[in-house]
Amino acid sequence: MRDVESGNPLSQPRSLSLIWDAKAIREIGNQYRVFVPEEESAQSLINLLRAGSSGTEASIVSQLNETITHDFETGNTILIDGWILSVTEVRQCALASATLQP
Repeated sequence: MRDVESGNPLSQPRSLSLIWDAKAIREIGNQYRVFVPEEESAQSLINLLRAGSSGTEASIVSQLNETITHDFETGNTILIDGWILSVTEVRQCALASATLQP
């Protein structure tokens, strides 16, 4: 499935990857998938993350960045492991944990 290949922006929370390694990102994603079981499958996460994008990588990255900003502005956040995170960022972590296990 192309949407979950390594390097795909859907499964790479860019800002979080500046402070966490891939293992930490997967751990956060695993925790979110436990908290929100209706979003535990890779396909459900892909559908949520792709909503509103035209499908090009640049469009997806732009849309994700805008959605993350909007999440923080509107309080669409979640507390995981002591971090206040955008739901969109955490969904990206969850997709990484669902598809990119070591």
